[in-house]
Amino acid sequence: MNRTRFRLRRAFTLIELMVVIGLIVLLVGGLSLALNDPGTSSLAASQNTLSSLVNTARAQAAVRQTEARLLIYTTRPPVGDAAKFLRYARVVVAATPGATNQWLPIGPAVYFPGGTYVVPASTTGFLAAGVIWPTALPAPLSTLGAAARHVIANDPPTAAADTYLWLQFSPDGTISPANAKIAVATAGTANSFPQFNNAAAVRGLTFRASGAVTRVNDAAGF
Repeated sequence: MNRTRFRLRRAFTLIELMVVIGLIVLLVGGLSLALNDPGTSSLAASQNTLSSLVNTARAQAAVRQTEARLLIYTTRPPVGDAAKFLRYARVVVAATPGATNQWLPIGPAVYFPGGTYVVPASTTGFLAAGVIWPTALPAPLSTLGAAARHVIANDPPTAAADTYLWLQFSPDGTISPANAKIAVATAGTANSFPQFNNAAAVRGLTFRASGAVTRVNDAAGF
């Protein structure tokens, strides 16, 4: 009986050991992912935010039968709000179909997760030390409508000078500018400006004039 109890106890101890080893492997694997993760979770969240805003703008254009735009705040500090620069987005619709002189806000504006920003068409002045950003096509750069002022209902007078990059959705489902791209990447900050720090950590969306939208999960996909 004592020998049987010893064998049972030894077997139980081996099972416990296997469980502990398994937990250690999982923990080490999780720690490795966390250490090697270049902001992947934030980038995925930013990409999902973009997708949601695009769906909202597209739906509003179809339902209201008027133009809708996705706007990205691009007023440079110190004139503009540093907290909004290249990470604040909103959806608006034209107050009058076919006109672009007055816009109505749709839903609340949103900020992209901390540490992620929309990559502009040029990264000059926005790169961390030692970082080289691809410029040869396909490059992970955003190509949107040129920064412009938008008169938006209910905005405070101080917002009159704000400028936004834009992506427009028409009632028939088409998108302009044609072949637009929105890239988001991880960045630190220096002097209130984003400093992109990893050309490999980029996600976003690409668009076709016909209305097709594609999710891009790596820099080479742009």
